Amino acid sequence: MSFSQFQSAPTTVQYRSGTSSQERNYLISSAKKHRQCIPVHGKSPITYESRFKIAGWVFLFFGWLSISSAALAGNADYKGTISQSPGLGTPTPLESTDISTTTDTLLLNPVVVTATKIPASQRETAKPVTVIDRETIDLSPVRDLARLLNLQSGLRVNDIFGSPANNRSLRMQGAGGAYTLILIDGLAINDPSGVGGVFDMRLLPLQNIEQIEILKGSQSTLYGTDAVAGVVNLITRQPDSASIRFHGDAAYGAWNTRQASLGASGTLRSGSLPTTGYTIRYRNQSTDGFSAAARPDGAPEFGSDGYSSDSFSADVRLQSTRGFTLAPFLNITRYQGDFDDGAFQDADNSLSIDVIHTGVRTGFQSGNLRLTAGYNATLTERSFETGFGTFEYEGVMHNADIFADYRAGDYLHLLSGINLQDTRLPGRTTGLPTASSSLISPYTTIYLRSWNGVNAQLGARLNHHSEYGQNLSYTIAPSWIASPWLKLFASYSTGFKTPTLNELFGPFGPNPDLKPQNSRYLNGGGEVFLLGESLTARALYFHREVDDVIVYVFPQGYINRDLQRNSGMEVSATYTPGSRVTLSGWYNYTTGEIRTLDAAGAAITRGNLIRVPAHAVGLNVFARPIPHLRLLLDASWNGKRDDLYFNPATFTNDEVELDAYLLVNIAAEYRLASDRIGVFADITNLFNSSFTEVYGYETGGLSLQAGLRVAL
Repeated sequence: MSFSQFQSAPTTVQYRSGTSSQERNYLISSAKKHRQCIPVHGKSPITYESRFKIAGWVFLFFGWLSISSAALAGNADYKGTISQSPGLGTPTPLESTDISTTTDTLLLNPVVVTATKIPASQRETAKPVTVIDRETIDLSPVRDLARLLNLQSGLRVNDIFGSPANNRSLRMQGAGGAYTLILIDGLAINDPSGVGGVFDMRLLPLQNIEQIEILKGSQSTLYGTDAVAGVVNLITRQPDSASIRFHGDAAYGAWNTRQASLGASGTLRSGSLPTTGYTIRYRNQSTDGFSAAARPDGAPEFGSDGYSSDSFSADVRLQSTRGFTLAPFLNITRYQGDFDDGAFQDADNSLSIDVIHTGVRTGFQSGNLRLTAGYNATLTERSFETGFGTFEYEGVMHNADIFADYRAGDYLHLLSGINLQDTRLPGRTTGLPTASSSLISPYTTIYLRSWNGVNAQLGARLNHHSEYGQNLSYTIAPSWIASPWLKLFASYSTGFKTPTLNELFGPFGPNPDLKPQNSRYLNGGGEVFLLGESLTARALYFHREVDDVIVYVFPQGYINRDLQRNSGMEVSATYTPGSRVTLSGWYNYTTGEIRTLDAAGAAITRGNLIRVPAHAVGLNVFARPIPHLRLLLDASWNGKRDDLYFNPATFTNDEVELDAYLLVNIAAEYRLASDRIGVFADITNLFNSSFTEVYGYETGGLSLQAGLRVAL
């Protein structure tokens, strides 16, 4: 149903994109109790340990299949290096991940895959891509993915400086977290067990990542559902070129925060077997944290909210001289943490999350033809222990992406593929029948590359959903390298987000007649490359509309109703005057509105920037003042922001305004033993600023973390 069809609908409680998934899960639990729904107690018949064994056997099977298949296609005399196929990670030869390796992405014009699904230099992509390489990751002032992404222009992570146990969701160009798609090596990951299907960023260790590619704007033509605001592609670490090398790190910091990881990586070349790269890593992290909820004046002290997590990852990559590659992988994460009842409300609630993510990626290249296929499965189990009882959720996602690209001459590239997705909510955790949906999406894109400085992308995707039927998405994106120092670009694209299983068939408020949320995105701008490319700058304007936004309205449940609009401007620049200093900065302007209904059912238009400032400025300074010493300073100013406060007395979302704030962080690392050992320290909130990110929740003050990183 459209907005106009619901102008007279009464509204008592509604959720908007600003509400975090943790808040939503808790409110759902409360609503269940309020409506006398019966929670499900006890574990499912298949325990986590059983699933661990199943995933292990799956990984071993894929490993056996990899060796057998690649050996048949291999060559005993092969002595070369492994290079990745598109979608299998960074499409560059294997190289050592020694922490002394230095990469300057500005000067090298790195090869990226996210914008096109095929290897292309950053300069010739029709859409602008932001690249965070391994060097930047190693020197980041924090050790988690969410904090690193929060440093980037146009990105904001929800409650990033709040209690370490708080949920982290990514906002891109003013859009809510549910509208940004996370990829791992080009394959989408999703969490059907949550309300919005958003994958929890706390569960993605930064140590496993080689490169991050950020592509803003609707990318549904290439990547399908959820890619409304953009995509973030996490490219996993390349195996070391040596036969074996050990990596490890350990750190300790404020709030009794402890983290450590240990891994091994290498490349094997022997006999008739194909060249085999491998990486395994274990990581543990825990903290006592501090209270998530802010303590009202006069209230007793609130308890701390901490967490502990363990993760294991294994990746095998095989390649033959006949152009065949195969890469099975396995990631297992267990998280246990605390959370409070809500804004200004302390509680002894706990949350546990178990995730198994496994699959295989494969590719084949012969001449101008390249075939790529990937399959991944994600199993997520969540358990909430609250004062209302125990609530358990389970979600399963299967995703397969198969595509071929063909280079037809010097300037033309053709890409066609099909994406298959299946999501499920097993009924044993909800007391309802098992819910499932499927999405089948063939797609085609034509690329014009480097024709008189012109690059262009024209593509379309037809989506067939098992519940709502069909919808079409498309992209038009030209760019022009007008001179060696100037590139102009523009794009118009449509996107969509399918209804989640909780919205269609969940334990309360389901609506099987929901339609997809549809978006339209327009952007344009330019990039300049000056002073021998030591100075680069980018400016762009964007406008996005999302129609048929799904909201929860009590007592009806989920409905398609609202219309969201966001516009803005981004300006960023990087200057590297020499080998010892790099300066980068950005300015973001974002505005937004939502057309919705008030409590009486009357149509209204109001602001839609939830926890996103209209004005924001960032500055990063990287310096090498003496050999072996590296310093990184980052500062950001965030203007006033609006927030939604869920009032438990009225069951409504009240709007509040948050003050502007300035935040400065500094990090340092000194390297020893031929740069194989690094001693690091970072200080967050250097000036101990007092500020609020989420109304009714705490933020951390001045904090220190120090540690050691080793590569042997």
